[in-house]
Amino acid sequence: MTKETTENRTKSIYCGIHLSFWIVAFNTVLYVVALFANGGYIIQRALVLVVVNVLLFYACYWWVVPAYIQQKRFKTAIAIILLLAIAITFLRTVGDRILMGKFEWNPLYNFSAQGRLLVMLFGELSFAVFAILLRLAVSSYKDKRRMDELKKLQLNTELQFLKAQMNPHFLFNSINNIYSLVLLRSDKAPQALMKLSELLRYSLYDCHGKVSLWQEMEALDSYIELFKLKYEEDIRLEFVKTVGDAGYQIEPLLLVPLLENALKYSGIGHSEEAFVLLKLSVGNNGLVFQITNSKIGYSKPEEASGIGLANIRKRLQNIYPGQHVFDIIENEHKFEATLKISLR
Repeated sequence: MTKETTENRTKSIYCGIHLSFWIVAFNTVLYVVALFANGGYIIQRALVLVVVNVLLFYACYWWVVPAYIQQKRFKTAIAIILLLAIAITFLRTVGDRILMGKFEWNPLYNFSAQGRLLVMLFGELSFAVFAILLRLAVSSYKDKRRMDELKKLQLNTELQFLKAQMNPHFLFNSINNIYSLVLLRSDKAPQALMKLSELLRYSLYDCHGKVSLWQEMEALDSYIELFKLKYEEDIRLEFVKTVGDAGYQIEPLLLVPLLENALKYSGIGHSEEAFVLLKLSVGNNGLVFQITNSKIGYSKPEEASGIGLANIRKRLQNIYPGQHVFDIIENEHKFEATLKISLR
């Protein structure tokens, strides 16, 4: 459903509610007047009463509230409301006299002329207050919806920015790996390009919303295979999966940066002792992703928690608030990150 269609539907509902209200109001007035009068006077008296109150209602609803009350011009608003109530009371009085003369009908209640005027004036003021309160409530609801939409837009924009931060880094690493294969004139270069193509397709075209867990697992597998093609010898890079149902929906490209971070600081390719171990399991308590890597080849341990992990933390806070745990344990020789997400 397009935004224009949604707006038109909302306007139709809005107009229908107003029309229904005035139909109910007319029938209520008709019933009350019928208790002490009869004949054509009933309908015409009800019409006069409803028409003048329609004028008062929308004068307050569309003019007084937005032009004066919401602009905090309260003294002017009070003066205008009083003038409107007096004017409507005058119109009602004139209408009543014309109808009573036309139908030769005398009121059954024992009120003086001044008493009837005061009762009518109080009624019109009460109706004006009702119109104002209703407009303020509707405006407050619309403002809340607008703020919610702005927050949602801001969140989506921020998430897209965080993804954009990660994707170039991922692409840069992959191209470096393929470049190394090309320099070595390796027969693995075409296969590496194919893996990179699969990852790019996933990153560019499949990641506009949440994806199934198996898609994210395939991206991890492709990245691992692409990385392994860089080396002739076997490297200690293992991915262990214990997944009964891979159809759960998760945020895309959430696990790949953890793998990137681990490979960057593990020292794989530079030391035989270097390793990276990934473990992914899905159970009743949700998803658990644990990645452990050696810390070889750099001198500043704090670098391991650089922009990649900060990026992940920010995305998790936005997408899974209160539904995730992200822990990091590290020492001089090992770095371990554990991510738990509730998928229910």
